[in-house]
Amino acid sequence: MKSPMMAELADLDPARDLRAPGRPDDAALQEILGSARRATPIRRSTRPAVLAGAAAAAVVAVAGVATVWWPAPPAAFASWTAVPSDVTPAEVAARAEACGRVAHGVAEGEDGPHLEDVPISPVLAEQRGDYTYVLLTGKGATGECLVTTRASGATDVVGGDAVLASAPAAPGPRDVTTVHVGTASWSEGDTGDGALTSAYGRVGADVASVSLATTAGERVEATVQDGWWAVWAPGEASLRATAELTFSDGATTEVAVSR
Repeated sequence: MKSPMMAELADLDPARDLRAPGRPDDAALQEILGSARRATPIRRSTRPAVLAGAAAAAVVAVAGVATVWWPAPPAAFASWTAVPSDVTPAEVAARAEACGRVAHGVAEGEDGPHLEDVPISPVLAEQRGDYTYVLLTGKGATGECLVTTRASGATDVVGGDAVLASAPAAPGPRDVTTVHVGTASWSEGDTGDGALTSAYGRVGADVASVSLATTAGERVEATVQDGWWAVWAPGEASLRATAELTFSDGATTEVAVSR
């Protein structure tokens, strides 16, 4: 027996006169179950798709139809070449002018750590497509800079970095030393053109050329100049950790360039 309060609450239920769904005497349900049914096939694209990154695809819904937009490959470093072009001293001076000439860092002194600025100057430059890579060194400092000439004719700095570092040991005549190898994070910022991998170091007097390979297997020639070697390639960690040295007598050997 319901209490007076429960009875009043039941009277307030707007669905009190509706039949529970699924009852045999539900005419609406029987009409739905007795209607003809037809399956609509779903069309699936046979074109394979690989997505990477947050901006791999943009989906736009128009009139209930989903359209997938596949972005074109990035144009960054599209003109890059595995073999560098020659750069004249005048071109090196002009392009290096856009790079910084001072390395900033913290050095240890008698009174403790202190800020120090070390002048640096270009020792090597190499051009690959529209981009010129400049290596700069100073007393206990190294720097690298990437510049490009835009359609307007202006020379723009894609990115660069200069740090205080211990002077690299002088290699033997048939040896090389590696000062740096890794992804240049400065090339990925708002003003950069994307990730790149750079490597540079000292080279012995008998080493005529240095070549590496990309992780995709493409052979890349480094630039050897004034006792230094340097190379760069588009992409993060895009260079393998070994290099082939060719000596002035034609002999070759393979060495590790990782740090």
